[in-house]
This record gives sequence, structure tokens and C-alpha cells, in this order.
Amino acid sequence: MGAIYKKELKSYFTNMSGAVVIAVMLLVTGLMFRTYNMYYGTLTLHYTISGSWLAFLIVVPILSMRVFAEERKQRTDQLWMTAPVKLPEIVLGKYLAMVTVYAIPCAVVCIYPLVMLKFGDESLKWDYACILGFFLIGAAYLAIGMFISSCTESAIISAILSLLFVLMTQLMSSIFNYISSTTFSSLVFLVVLAAIVGLLVYYMTKNFYVSLGVFGALAVICIVAYKVKSSWFDGRSESIMRIFDFNTHLSDITNGSLSISNLLFFISYIVIGIILTVQSIQKRRWS
Repeated sequence: MGAIYKKELKSYFTNMSGAVVIAVMLLVTGLMFRTYNMYYGTLTLHYTISGSWLAFLIVVPILSMRVFAEERKQRTDQLWMTAPVKLPEIVLGKYLAMVTVYAIPCAVVCIYPLVMLKFGDESLKWDYACILGFFLIGAAYLAIGMFISSCTESAIISAILSLLFVLMTQLMSSIFNYISSTTFSSLVFLVVLAAIVGLLVYYMTKNFYVSLGVFGALAVICIVAYKVKSSWFDGRSESIMRIFDFNTHLSDITNGSLSISNLLFFISYIVIGIILTVQSIQKRRWS
């Protein structure tokens, strides 16, 4: 894993993508820090961190789009897929290289609270909690971006899907306002979700009948449950959509609520992204 990590980390600075990511992160966080802390005199990094999510629209696609997609397109992935190295070590090595590049500007942001000490009574614990939340949400996005990259041969498609995922999870709390909370709309939402699960099963198995069976079974369960107890579906769509609400969890942390649930939310996405990537590549290795 160490050799893969070093190779990937070196590649980010050889093709300048690592330098671009660091520059974008420092530019966005620097502008937010100058606006909210230096200009308006805010003594915490709450608004600086909350507004810096815009950097993920560029950082996540740039770092993750080529990690597997480009090698798959050029067929160079056959080299490490047939190498005597465990697949989880390959995935972890590549992931840790991405996170290392992302961690560099985060380390620079750690200086901001120390700068603010000269201007007032700065809450260091609160600020570093904000930075921790900012680091974790970025690491979660990179894990999902890595999984998306492993599912396609096109780096462009991988970048677009990663960008859409960032947008969706950041705007999810606003999307709630446009989704009806009636029981029937929740049923429709769950059936659509069952169809998405069926598509994922088809991608993993390439078996139309298995994926159709999974979709049919889930759809029937939802419909039967709706007939038996429709009240259970009241507001259920919103509850499910909150699973993808990154912005609310980051806001909780930046507001001073560094709870275990908020930390586990992002850690769970990191673990899920790594596991899904391993399974995606494992499927190709034996197909």
C-alpha cells in the first residue's frame, strides 16, 4: 500500500492537479476568511467554513475523476489488478493519496484561528471543531468520488457525477421544501428509490432478471406496507433524503455541536465509499 500511496501522491503534483486543488482551496477559504473574519470582524470560523463548501465543486472532481476511470480507459489498471497486492490496499493507497493532498490546505486553514487571537477572544476549540468537520466532509466526498470513478471509463463523466453529488448533498435541505410530505408522495419516492436500487444491482451483477426481481420485491413491500399502514409513510421521504444531507451535519458542527452522530455520519460515508470501490473493482477483476 505504501508504494501505491507514494506513486499516486507524486502523480498529483506531476500533472499539476494537486497544485490546482491546493490553490483553489486556499483561494476560496482565504476569500471567506477575509470577508467574514477580517472585514466583518467575526471572531469564529463558522461562516468561513460554511461558505467554503463551494471549493468542493472543483476540488472533488479534480482529485477523484482520474483515480480509476483514466486507468480503466487506458487499460493500465490490468497491471495492478493482476499484481500480488490485496485490492483493499490498492484502494486505500489511492484514497489516502487524495486525502493527503486535500489535507494540505486544511492544515493551512488551521493557522487562521491563531491569526484571530490578535484581534479578540478567539474560541480555539470551536474553530478547530469547524476545521475537523470541514476535513471530514471533504474526505467523505472524495470517498464517494473515488467510487464513482471506479464505475466508469470516462474521467469527464466521473467529474460531472461527482459535482452533481456535491451539489445534491449541499442543497438537500432546500430540496425538502419542494417535496410533498403526503403519504402517497412518500410511497412514490420509495418506489423510485427501489428502482435505483434495482439499477445498482444490475450494475453489480449484469443480470436483468435479478435486478428486476429486487426492484419488484422492494416495490411490492412498499405498496403492501402502504395498504396496511399508510400513516407510516407520513414524512418518510424527507427522513430518507436526510441521509444525503451533508450541509445540515456540517452546519451542526460549525454551530458548535461536535456530536458523535455528526462525526459518524461523515465517517460512515468514507467507509461506504471505500467498500463500494473495492466491490466495484472486484466485480471487474472476476468478470
